[in-house]
Amino acid sequence: MFEILYPNHPKPSQSFLVWLIGFTEGDGSFIVVTKARGGLQFVISPNSHKGASTSDLQVLLYILKNLGFGKVIQQSKINKTHRFIIQDMKHLMMICLLFNGNMVFFTRNAKFLIFLAAYNLIALRRNLDIIAPIMDTILPTLNDSWLSGFTDAEGCFSLSLLSNSLAYRLRFILSQKWNINKSIFLHIASLFNVGFVSPHSAPNNWQYTVNGVKNTVFILPYFDQHALKTNKKDSYLLWKELRLQLINKDHLNLESRKEMIKLAKRVNNI
Repeated sequence: MFEILYPNHPKPSQSFLVWLIGFTEGDGSFIVVTKARGGLQFVISPNSHKGASTSDLQVLLYILKNLGFGKVIQQSKINKTHRFIIQDMKHLMMICLLFNGNMVFFTRNAKFLIFLAAYNLIALRRNLDIIAPIMDTILPTLNDSWLSGFTDAEGCFSLSLLSNSLAYRLRFILSQKWNINKSIFLHIASLFNVGFVSPHSAPNNWQYTVNGVKNTVFILPYFDQHALKTNKKDSYLLWKELRLQLINKDHLNLESRKEMIKLAKRVNNI
């Protein structure tokens, strides 16, 4: 279908499309607009329900460039927020074809199916082809970029160096709401063969956590092969460099530890 609509535009790569699905399951929305206004919206807003900050604008432009359709709009000059949005039926059809049967989280897929039903209702009224819904979800693997996309949206690389001792806490964390999604994190833990799944501090949330220098080594090959696309890529690279410093025991030296503390604070603020 893409080749028919855009014969002169390069077809998006499989790696990009799978990454986009993962990223959308974290930071995307399938919106059925109120009856008074009518219509449907596919929206991606990194790191915020109100829109992406200027620091994340580059990933929205990356999505636009690779898809070849949609638009990036500025929501607020004051807050410097942007979002990627698709509203026209021709391109919503492309989005529905992409996500139908290719989503991982049960709750996200349920919202998509509501969106698809609304799309089909409009399509029927306009004598357009409908898209038969695929109810089943799929499981992620370490051989594709879904987890990279989801990590770009919902992942966290962190290092805490305690000020009153020489102890530290090195972690990789994924989180998602609703108990039904717990099984997905258990599956991811089995893929890496490391880490644990536990309740998040927020109600009805779950998180997958990998702790420590020895355990985090098992996640490095995946993220080195399936590169992150947002500012989280720089966070990961800094986090990985600090991990090497821990291995070299730089944290035991008071002077180098001070510098590590400064860098650790930057990991999730790049």
